[in-house]
Amino acid sequence: MTDVSERIGNVTRQRYEQLVTQAKELIAQVARAQFALGDMALEVEPMRPVGGSMPNGTDDLFTVTESLQLFADDIGVDRRMMEDWRYTANRWPNERRKDGVSFTVHRILASVVDDDERWAAIEDAPFNPRTGARQWTPDGAKRVVGQRVDRPVTVDEKVQAVADLTRDNEVAAQVATDLLKRPAVTEHVTPAEKVRVVTELTRDDTVAQQVTTDLLGRPDVARKTMRDDYPDYGLAAA
Repeated sequence: MTDVSERIGNVTRQRYEQLVTQAKELIAQVARAQFALGDMALEVEPMRPVGGSMPNGTDDLFTVTESLQLFADDIGVDRRMMEDWRYTANRWPNERRKDGVSFTVHRILASVVDDDERWAAIEDAPFNPRTGARQWTPDGAKRVVGQRVDRPVTVDEKVQAVADLTRDNEVAAQVATDLLKRPAVTEHVTPAEKVRVVTELTRDDTVAQQVTTDLLGRPDVARKTMRDDYPDYGLAAA
């Protein structure tokens, strides 16, 4: 009987490796097809300089968008997908396309502005600690160009992911409340930061009054406050 630890999903590790090999072959075919479609789109509408016109100087019968929309409609795909193929194919001439690297990775690295840097970048695949090999993944390519990754690994990436998820103020408030309940978290927050948070949370006079009442109900806090606020009245000896 096969041990559960030797299975990945619903298949054995051996079958999984077979599927990975077959999938890589299909991905390579897909990449070739996408580049070929991009090359066709470039033939229909070559890339133009910003504000440029057709090289022959004649009046255009169609705008770039209209031509690509017509081509996309006639082959049954979304125009934005067609534009994506066209852009990526333009950024990666045929002799610079890397076999074994997905079209997705080529598309992400296409944003590297300098040509020489782009050619060099795709030759320098990052190390994958899980597989122990140097190989491209979409997240690896995103790190090269400074895009947000889908699976954050470093502290900075995780902080950015949390920041993106807490843009809504209500969500941020709930997350902050939950985090501040964790002793292991609050012990790393400096006293100055804690004071700042409390100050922000007690801007409402009603809230401030209730917090002050609760704090002064704590004997140690009340005694320390009285000593600090009334040093000349002999209250410290009370």
